[in-house]
Amino acid sequence: MIKKVIQPIIQKQILVSFYILGLFLILFSCRTPEEYFKNQIKEPINLPYHSGINAIKSEGDPIKQNVTISGSSLPAQDEILLQEDLGRAFVASIDGWIWKVNLHNHEPEPLIKTPLLPGGMVFHPKNKDIVYMCLSRGKEHTDKNSAVPGIYELTISTKQLRKIGSRVPIVDKTKEPSANHIGIFFPKGKETKIPFSKLSESNSRNVEKADDLAISRDGQRIYFTEPYDHPDAILGVSLQSKQEVLTLGRNGHLWKYDLNDNTVSLIAYQYTYLDGILLEYSNGDFESSILLNELSKSRLIRLHLTGDKQGKDEIVIEGLPGFPDGMDRDPKGRIWVAIPVERSKLITWLHNHPFWKRLVLYIPEKLQPVSKKTGILALSPNGSEPLYFSMHDGSLFSYIIVVVPGKEKLYLAVYQDGFKGFVTMPYPNNL
Repeated sequence: MIKKVIQPIIQKQILVSFYILGLFLILFSCRTPEEYFKNQIKEPINLPYHSGINAIKSEGDPIKQNVTISGSSLPAQDEILLQEDLGRAFVASIDGWIWKVNLHNHEPEPLIKTPLLPGGMVFHPKNKDIVYMCLSRGKEHTDKNSAVPGIYELTISTKQLRKIGSRVPIVDKTKEPSANHIGIFFPKGKETKIPFSKLSESNSRNVEKADDLAISRDGQRIYFTEPYDHPDAILGVSLQSKQEVLTLGRNGHLWKYDLNDNTVSLIAYQYTYLDGILLEYSNGDFESSILLNELSKSRLIRLHLTGDKQGKDEIVIEGLPGFPDGMDRDPKGRIWVAIPVERSKLITWLHNHPFWKRLVLYIPEKLQPVSKKTGILALSPNGSEPLYFSMHDGSLFSYIIVVVPGKEKLYLAVYQDGFKGFVTMPYPNNL
């Protein structure tokens, strides 16, 4: 009986203390959050935890025990692109360079300096001398007169960089998803194609943040995610991205650049923080569905482009223990997902009590309670079944942003400021 009386009093005291702390920070912090972050705080939402993932979590810290960190001059990375048959990898690093890494001795050498920070990268499926990549702003790229974010093409042999596209159509954000839909989605044949030559200041805007991309089997269609379109959006783990996660803004866009007819199309919008992307096929060379993660909601979703479910979007797996980022398939078709940051109980609580989010927005980044734990997750080929999960305590590095499965080992891209090294680990024995 005493416990039942005391517990509500303690909870009330905690809330009062939190409120006082928030007021203190508001009064003494010199930073004021942008209005759009405040405005996109909505109703309470309950984000679950997937019991099956916690059930298979590895004991201890196998990442710490098994990783090899070499290539000590290689800066932290956003993406790793493998050419194991040629004994090399290409790495998009946060210093603004594409590096070439020798896979035999893991020694890196700089290949090309890009005008903005390089992000997601893929090879042209029919020409391995060509790489497509996302370029976006970083903390070191504040010159507004420099290059603009978008999709770029690199020819490795000549080190020539060419812009594919950097503008997208203006969309009506007042529209709401229809019943039984997560967001607004246009399947094959329902999208509106606009020629690049017809894009103008009146009907289009610059891409704010090109984050990750995938290319069709025939090399004709590039799909890329724009997690949010706030002005001067920044690539990677930043205060801006943390505030977008906190406020659950529905600003995620999926775009398509068609290289065959030089058009751009809106494929999906009104989703939360679209990030990692994989194309899926049932028959033929045209992609039948798209697997995406909604990072801030800790889940994977699928958009059906063709087939019996054409036009449907659905949750594939939810309740992930962290915020999913880069995704890739291994030779057996399993999906590897990077978990840059563990999802804390606090942010889950805040989603259920959105009033307090407004106060948290004023907390300086250095004081925000963000976990240093980072991990990797393996899922079944259809994405619905967890197969492997492990977390690292953050003592070696934080922010594993991409897991790239090779033939015999995993390659981990680490996005931590100041980190240097090329990180690999063997496949887990229990897979």
